[in-house]
Amino acid sequence: MFRYRYKAIDQNGKTVNGKMSAENPAELLTMLRANSLELISYSQDKVGGGLFSKIKTADLISIFVHLEQLEKAGVSIIDSIADLKENADSIKVRNLMHEIYEAIKNGSLFSESLTKHPHVFNKIYIGLIAMGEKTGNLANAFASIIEDIKWNNDINRKTSKAIRGPMFGILIMFIVLGVMTSVVVPKVTAFLTAQSIDLPGMTVALIAFSDFMKNYWYIMIIIPIVFYIIIKILQTSEKLAIKIDDLKIKVPVFGPIIKKIDSAKFCQFFALTFRSGLGVLDCLESASGVIKNKAIKRSIIQVKDQVSDGQSMTKSISATGYFPSLVVRMFKVGEESGNMESALQNIKFFYDREINDSIDKIVGMIQPTITLVMGLMIAWITIAVFGPIYSTFSNIQ
Repeated sequence: MFRYRYKAIDQNGKTVNGKMSAENPAELLTMLRANSLELISYSQDKVGGGLFSKIKTADLISIFVHLEQLEKAGVSIIDSIADLKENADSIKVRNLMHEIYEAIKNGSLFSESLTKHPHVFNKIYIGLIAMGEKTGNLANAFASIIEDIKWNNDINRKTSKAIRGPMFGILIMFIVLGVMTSVVVPKVTAFLTAQSIDLPGMTVALIAFSDFMKNYWYIMIIIPIVFYIIIKILQTSEKLAIKIDDLKIKVPVFGPIIKKIDSAKFCQFFALTFRSGLGVLDCLESASGVIKNKAIKRSIIQVKDQVSDGQSMTKSISATGYFPSLVVRMFKVGEESGNMESALQNIKFFYDREINDSIDKIVGMIQPTITLVMGLMIAWITIAVFGPIYSTFSNIQ
């Protein structure tokens, strides 16, 4: 999909400048002629680069809330889009709605017009809308999409919280350590060295550490960067990427949270696609696409293959070893009762609370740990510096 800037002439001979998305120049020409415009010249930019790709989550929610409310009020979809095209707060949303409006005006279904903007609307949402168009129940489709966007946004916010808190604490710890060892300690140790006294091992170690930090501080920055690059290079191999992601799941404290978050995402998207009328195999395919952990993603694909061979989904999911027993039980309940969507919603509600509690526990555990480590470092510096000073003054007396 490309975005074109064009110059054209209308029926009155007036020059018209504008923008339009099309698969190729031939489609652009057809679309312009459908609007009684004759193309003079054009230039193209890829849409994926970012005119629509940077639309905020809040704006996306706003779009679907607007569409849901007007759909319930009986307003046609093209009029709803026209309203957004004229009145949306974000210029990016207005431009996007203009593209969609033009596509619908030229005969496309709403769901078809969305496929031209894959960087904004994912396949699952488009599928839900297409199903809503067939059943005449677009309002429910919009409501499901709003719920899913909000839920995913909440999960991402919680994940960021779990990472940001400890990272900020560690950063502060290194800044304090850097200032102490590169500014404060050298001045005091210079005084101690000038006294020509035997320094205790703790003080000698502090002086060596201070010298290292002063002369080779850049190594402390290079090591994490090199480590990150090595991991990224290793992850270019599918087998190694799966092994690395498998190790992540086994990391104490953080591993169980990764499992819970990915389990919740899997169940949420499976329920969403199942509600849209897709078959079980298509639901598994779609749900695997939202999982970032490659080990868990591979296990879902294996489940899909086993189910397509006639095996029970519950047994297939249980055999992976990646999903908690609650997920397996709820899938079993869903299979036996025939109410899969309700069973999976129960998992989501349970894990929403579980993820919150787990993240709060991690943050609550790491902050005191960082405080303790900082306290021990300051104690080490204090004893290593002031111990010899105290001994010196005692000898003078």
